[in-house]
Amino acid sequence: MGNGNRPNNGKRPNNGNRQNSGKRPNAGNRPNAGARPNANKRPSGQARPVNRSEDASRKETETKKTPTPIRSVKKERELELQNKIISGATHENRAQNTDNDPVPPQFRRPLFGDEPAEAKKSVVAEKDSPSSRARKLSWWKVRQVERKNRNLQKAKLKEKRKEEVEAIAAAEAEAAKKAREVPEVLEETYPEVGEARRQHMAKKRRRDSLRAAFNSLLCVLILIGMLIIAVLYVVDYVAAKPTYAFATEGTIEHTLGATALVVRNETVMTSTHTGSLLSQATEGSRVAKSQLLAMVIPEGMESTLTELHNVEQQIVDRERQLMLQGKGVAAKAIFNETNEEIKPIITTIRQDTMLMNLNNMTSYASSIRVLMEKRDSELQDVDFGDEQLTALRGSETALQNQLENRANSIYADCPGIVSYKLDGHETDITLDLLMDMVDTKCDSLIKESNSIITGDLSVKQNEPVLRIVQNDVQYFACELENAPMEEFKLGSTHVIRIPSEGISISDCEVVRSSVTRKGLLIVFRTANQVERLLDRRTVNIEIVQTKTSGIRVPVSSLVNADYDRGIATIYVNESGYARGYTVQVKDYDREYAIIAPISEDQTVPSISTIVITNPQTVKEGDKVEK
Repeated sequence: MGNGNRPNNGKRPNNGNRQNSGKRPNAGNRPNAGARPNANKRPSGQARPVNRSEDASRKETETKKTPTPIRSVKKERELELQNKIISGATHENRAQNTDNDPVPPQFRRPLFGDEPAEAKKSVVAEKDSPSSRARKLSWWKVRQVERKNRNLQKAKLKEKRKEEVEAIAAAEAEAAKKAREVPEVLEETYPEVGEARRQHMAKKRRRDSLRAAFNSLLCVLILIGMLIIAVLYVVDYVAAKPTYAFATEGTIEHTLGATALVVRNETVMTSTHTGSLLSQATEGSRVAKSQLLAMVIPEGMESTLTELHNVEQQIVDRERQLMLQGKGVAAKAIFNETNEEIKPIITTIRQDTMLMNLNNMTSYASSIRVLMEKRDSELQDVDFGDEQLTALRGSETALQNQLENRANSIYADCPGIVSYKLDGHETDITLDLLMDMVDTKCDSLIKESNSIITGDLSVKQNEPVLRIVQNDVQYFACELENAPMEEFKLGSTHVIRIPSEGISISDCEVVRSSVTRKGLLIVFRTANQVERLLDRRTVNIEIVQTKTSGIRVPVSSLVNADYDRGIATIYVNESGYARGYTVQVKDYDREYAIIAPISEDQTVPSISTIVITNPQTVKEGDKVEK
């Protein structure tokens, strides 16, 4: 640094204003003081080199003479100044030792941010005064001092926060300790107060326990009450109410069940050609001798046969339309008659369906088909007076004539009932066989035979095509177990019911009755319902043993029934109250009972009497709903 660049013409400040003016600090306190030339005196400002080259040469000469460089002394001063700054020894709080202080007062500056207002004013005055000038610090020195000041402030702030946290924790610990020591202090200071407090707390706990127990008991009682109300409501709602039925006039039958073999006197007819069968007579209808029964259509005529079936279906549909329009009074009578015959079959189908018994469905369908074919055959003779129906019937006749010219026609050899269903036993099972066979043969025939006889529209040459029942008689052969011999004498007549067909056949005469190992082998003969059973080879029958008629009520309406003595009690609804009456029990089965008044003076029961069918739900004199 040359003196030419310094203010005040390269001169030092006035020595009179400096402490220890004209003197150097104590050389003994400075490092390498003895090694520095002219330690006691410093050259005046006039003796300093004028230019930089002279000054540089002088410093170089002094460096060669002095073993310790001047920079080491500056570094020591800087380190000392840094240590003081770090230790907190600022210009304001350190001792003012002017003798040993290396920095004169006029050049001393406080740390950044630590100088008071007076110091700031003095510094401004010094800066403004031309006689004094503060020494400038380098930029890296300023940054270093600022950084250290910030670190120091952060350390102080962190220490202060730590002390505050510790003070708060100590206060909380002291408060907790005092809170814990309060009962003990009270007990030690005022023993009677501590005892009273314990008693009060114990009494409070007992009171709380009693209150909780009372609330729990109250809740339990409320729940029990609600449960009782719900149970009573459910019992009253679900409880069986009295049910009623009218006493009617009816009949009770006692029957024996068995499986019977159906035998008829049948004649089989064959075809001389192979083809498709087209029937010309209704299944189960009565035919005369030499009547056209069927045609065997050869191959190549399938389209004509299909067209004929379509025309027949159109005729049936048109007849139903006309009947719904009120035309053809005779046709409506035929429909009603057929419906009455089909209703029992429908009822039996429903019963079997409810019992999941589907074994007889094929038989039901076959029986219904026979009845419908019979109805269609009878409708052909009814005149509806409709041109469209007349034209359809003309087309049917033309197609039949066309097929008849090409087909093989089959005519009846004898009068009887025609059927197109065959099973192969038509010539094997005859009346002569029934009259001579043993019980084992009857069982084997029943097991080997198919219950339902089916038909086939495909016909082969010289094979059976149809059969004709030559008379109106059919036979039932069956074996009865544990049946009394005196009830089934030769010539006696019985009623046979066939549930699957919904029919009851009366006047069945016993033509054979023989004793077997299991019971009796019985053969019945009848001329009724032959057409209905043409498609059956075996059938389940019920033989009626006894039959009782009278006032019939459900057997469930009987109370305290004594069947040995033949008396029982029934409850009837009289003016809304249950009244009990003793009655005679003449006959009963699993469903119904035939009853009568116990004496001639008693008017109950009678026809249309309202009987309670579940008498266990009422008592004598109870009010009942109508």
